[in-house]
Amino acid sequence: MLKKPQCPVIAIEEHYSDAELTALFTGRDAFAPPHVMKALENVGEARLKDMDESGIDVQVLSHSAPSLQKITSGAVELGRRVNDRLAAIIATAPTRFAGFAVLPTSDPAAAADELERCVTKLGFKGAMIHGLAHGHFIDDERYWPIFARAEALDVPIYLHPAMPHER
Repeated sequence: MLKKPQCPVIAIEEHYSDAELTALFTGRDAFAPPHVMKALENVGEARLKDMDESGIDVQVLSHSAPSLQKITSGAVELGRRVNDRLAAIIATAPTRFAGFAVLPTSDPAAAADELERCVTKLGFKGAMIHGLAHGHFIDDERYWPIFARAEALDVPIYLHPAMPHER
Protein backbone atom coordinates (compact mmCIF):
# COMPACT_ATOMS: atom_id res chain seq x y z
CA MET A 1 0.00 0.00 0.00
CA LEU A 2 1.17 3.51 -0.70
CA LYS A 3 2.29 5.72 2.13
CA LYS A 4 -0.50 8.05 3.25
CA PRO A 5 0.16 11.61 2.09
CA GLN A 6 0.58 14.49 4.52
CA CYS A 7 -2.77 15.94 3.47
CA PRO A 8 -6.35 14.66 3.85
CA VAL A 9 -7.42 11.95 1.42
CA ILE A 10 -10.81 12.96 0.03
CA ALA A 11 -12.74 10.50 -2.15
CA ILE A 12 -15.24 12.30 -4.39
CA GLU A 13 -17.00 9.49 -6.24
CA GLU A 14 -18.55 7.68 -3.31
CA HIS A 15 -22.07 6.52 -4.07
CA TYR A 16 -24.87 5.65 -1.72
CA SER A 17 -28.50 4.68 -2.31
CA ASP A 18 -31.65 6.40 -1.08
CA ALA A 19 -34.44 3.79 -0.89
CA GLU A 20 -37.22 6.13 -2.05
CA LEU A 21 -35.32 7.24 -5.15
CA THR A 22 -33.85 3.84 -6.00
CA ALA A 23 -37.35 2.29 -5.87
CA LEU A 24 -38.24 4.40 -8.93
CA PHE A 25 -35.42 3.03 -11.12
CA THR A 26 -36.60 0.88 -14.01
CA GLY A 27 -35.09 -1.36 -16.68
CA ARG A 28 -31.33 -1.70 -16.62
CA ASP A 29 -31.08 1.03 -13.98
CA ALA A 30 -33.06 -1.09 -11.52
CA PHE A 31 -30.58 -3.95 -11.52
CA ALA A 32 -27.68 -4.08 -9.13
CA PRO A 33 -26.29 -7.23 -7.56
CA PRO A 34 -27.29 -7.66 -3.89
CA HIS A 35 -23.73 -7.14 -2.62
CA VAL A 36 -23.55 -3.82 -4.51
CA MET A 37 -26.89 -2.64 -3.09
CA LYS A 38 -25.74 -3.61 0.41
CA ALA A 39 -22.61 -1.50 -0.01
CA LEU A 40 -24.60 1.45 -1.41
CA GLU A 41 -27.04 1.32 1.50
CA ASN A 42 -24.22 1.24 4.07
CA VAL A 43 -23.63 4.76 5.35
CA GLY A 44 -22.78 3.85 8.92
CA GLU A 45 -20.02 2.22 10.93
CA ALA A 46 -19.11 -0.35 8.27
CA ARG A 47 -18.48 2.39 5.70
CA LEU A 48 -16.41 4.37 8.18
CA LYS A 49 -14.40 1.22 8.97
CA ASP A 50 -13.81 0.65 5.24
CA MET A 51 -12.70 4.27 4.90
CA ASP A 52 -10.26 3.88 7.79
CA GLU A 53 -8.85 0.66 6.34
CA SER A 54 -8.41 2.35 2.95
CA GLY A 55 -6.81 5.52 4.31
CA ILE A 56 -9.73 7.74 3.29
CA ASP A 57 -10.35 10.72 5.54
CA VAL A 58 -13.48 12.12 3.87
CA GLN A 59 -16.03 10.77 1.39
CA VAL A 60 -18.15 13.12 -0.69
CA LEU A 61 -21.35 11.08 -0.90
CA SER A 62 -23.46 11.18 -4.06
CA HIS A 63 -26.44 9.16 -5.20
CA SER A 64 -25.91 6.24 -7.54
CA ALA A 65 -26.91 6.47 -11.21
CA PRO A 66 -29.20 7.52 -12.73
CA SER A 67 -30.21 9.60 -9.70
CA LEU A 68 -32.96 12.08 -10.70
CA GLN A 69 -31.93 12.32 -14.36
CA LYS A 70 -34.76 10.07 -15.58
CA ILE A 71 -37.42 11.16 -13.06
CA THR A 72 -39.96 13.78 -14.10
CA SER A 73 -43.13 13.50 -12.04
CA GLY A 74 -42.52 14.87 -8.56
CA ALA A 75 -38.77 15.20 -9.13
CA VAL A 76 -38.43 18.58 -7.41
CA GLU A 77 -40.05 17.45 -4.17
CA LEU A 78 -38.32 14.06 -4.30
CA GLY A 79 -34.94 15.70 -4.80
CA ARG A 80 -35.50 17.89 -1.77
CA ARG A 81 -36.35 14.85 0.40
CA VAL A 82 -33.35 12.88 -0.87
CA ASN A 83 -31.01 15.81 -0.22
CA ASP A 84 -32.46 16.34 3.26
CA ARG A 85 -31.85 12.68 4.07
CA LEU A 86 -28.30 12.92 2.74
CA ALA A 87 -27.74 15.95 5.00
CA ALA A 88 -28.92 13.82 7.95
CA ILE A 89 -26.42 11.10 6.99
CA ILE A 90 -23.61 13.66 6.78
CA ALA A 91 -24.60 15.00 10.21
CA THR A 92 -23.85 11.56 11.73
CA ALA A 93 -20.16 11.95 10.80
CA PRO A 94 -19.61 15.55 9.68
CA THR A 95 -15.83 15.33 9.71
CA ARG A 96 -15.91 12.19 7.55
CA PHE A 97 -18.79 12.78 5.12
CA ALA A 98 -19.66 15.60 2.72
CA GLY A 99 -22.25 15.63 -0.04
CA PHE A 100 -23.06 16.27 -3.69
CA ALA A 101 -26.73 17.09 -4.22
CA VAL A 102 -29.17 15.32 -6.50
CA LEU A 103 -30.78 17.80 -8.90
CA PRO A 104 -34.23 17.61 -10.54
CA THR A 105 -33.01 18.31 -14.07
CA SER A 106 -36.56 17.94 -15.41
CA ASP A 107 -37.01 21.51 -14.08
CA PRO A 108 -33.69 23.35 -14.58
CA ALA A 109 -34.76 26.49 -12.69
CA ALA A 110 -35.84 24.38 -9.71
CA ALA A 111 -32.61 22.37 -10.01
CA ALA A 112 -30.60 25.59 -9.76
CA ASP A 113 -32.61 26.62 -6.69
CA GLU A 114 -32.10 23.20 -5.09
CA LEU A 115 -28.37 23.44 -5.73
CA GLU A 116 -28.30 26.79 -3.96
CA ARG A 117 -30.34 25.45 -1.02
CA CYS A 118 -28.08 22.43 -0.67
CA VAL A 119 -24.90 24.50 -0.75
CA THR A 120 -26.01 27.45 1.40
CA LYS A 121 -28.33 25.71 3.87
CA LEU A 122 -27.09 22.09 3.99
CA GLY A 123 -23.38 22.68 3.40
CA PHE A 124 -23.08 20.46 0.32
CA LYS A 125 -19.99 20.82 -1.84
CA GLY A 126 -21.77 20.82 -5.23
CA ALA A 127 -23.90 18.36 -7.18
CA MET A 128 -23.65 15.29 -9.38
CA ILE A 129 -25.55 14.79 -12.63
CA HIS A 130 -25.62 11.34 -14.24
CA GLY A 131 -25.37 11.03 -18.01
CA LEU A 132 -28.11 12.28 -20.24
CA ALA A 133 -30.90 14.21 -18.59
CA HIS A 134 -34.28 13.20 -19.97
CA GLY A 135 -32.75 12.20 -23.29
CA HIS A 136 -30.80 15.44 -23.72
CA PHE A 137 -27.12 16.09 -23.34
CA ILE A 138 -26.46 18.13 -20.22
CA ASP A 139 -24.79 20.93 -22.21
CA ASP A 140 -28.15 21.70 -23.87
CA GLU A 141 -29.09 25.34 -23.36
CA ARG A 142 -32.11 24.38 -21.24
CA TYR A 143 -29.68 23.29 -18.47
CA TRP A 144 -27.55 26.44 -18.47
CA PRO A 145 -29.34 27.88 -15.39
CA ILE A 146 -27.92 25.00 -13.34
CA PHE A 147 -24.37 25.75 -14.46
CA ALA A 148 -24.83 29.49 -14.01
CA ARG A 149 -25.92 28.93 -10.41
CA ALA A 150 -23.01 26.56 -9.77
CA GLU A 151 -20.65 29.22 -11.12
CA ALA A 152 -22.23 31.89 -8.90
CA LEU A 153 -21.89 29.60 -5.88
CA ASP A 154 -18.35 28.60 -6.91
CA VAL A 155 -19.12 24.87 -6.61
CA PRO A 156 -18.59 21.98 -9.01
CA ILE A 157 -21.09 19.96 -10.98
CA TYR A 158 -19.68 16.46 -11.25
CA LEU A 159 -20.76 14.92 -14.57
CA HIS A 160 -20.97 11.18 -14.07
CA PRO A 161 -21.68 8.61 -16.77
CA ALA A 162 -24.80 6.48 -16.58
CA MET A 163 -26.46 3.77 -18.60
CA PRO A 164 -27.54 5.11 -21.99
CA HIS A 165 -31.22 5.86 -22.36
CA GLU A 166 -33.12 3.02 -23.94
CA ARG A 167 -34.59 3.76 -27.36
